[in-house]
Amino acid sequence: MRALIPLTTALAIVAAACAPARPTDGAGSATSAAAASAGIDALNARLVDAYRRRDPAAYAALFTDTAAFEWPAFTTVRGPAALAAMARENWAAERDVDLRLRVGARRLAADHATEFGAFEQSWRDSSGTPWTEFGRYVSFLVRQRDGGWRMDRFFGFEDSTRRRGP
Repeated sequence: MRALIPLTTALAIVAAACAPARPTDGAGSATSAAAASAGIDALNARLVDAYRRRDPAAYAALFTDTAAFEWPAFTTVRGPAALAAMARENWAAERDVDLRLRVGARRLAADHATEFGAFEQSWRDSSGTPWTEFGRYVSFLVRQRDGGWRMDRFFGFEDSTRRRGP
């Protein structure tokens, strides 16, 4: 019986050493991963809301002071003031603007995250013609001191644009 105690102890140490690590996300724990994802989902919801309301100030507030917006069709836009101006100009001739995001993957770390996904943006042009643009995006998000999130870099590209309906 006494010989089994060292053997049992050794087996317990080996089992503990070989046990799989608790799954985490780089943010420290499953709980912090859930909180980070919830915060990023809230940021995405504010983005969609800014589009629907065509609110350039609300749109620009979602970005860091060093943010960059990249789109192959035009020059890179940097900083919240330029982002607000870009949004104001783009939305000027559009009505009934809507945005849908479909997150494909999200990589989390303690102070930043990267999100990959698809988008669908719909609007009516100045003549009333309905359009929908489909595309892909990647965004680099930064956790703020208050625990919230802002976009620091956004890169998107259009797959196609279609006229909707008859």
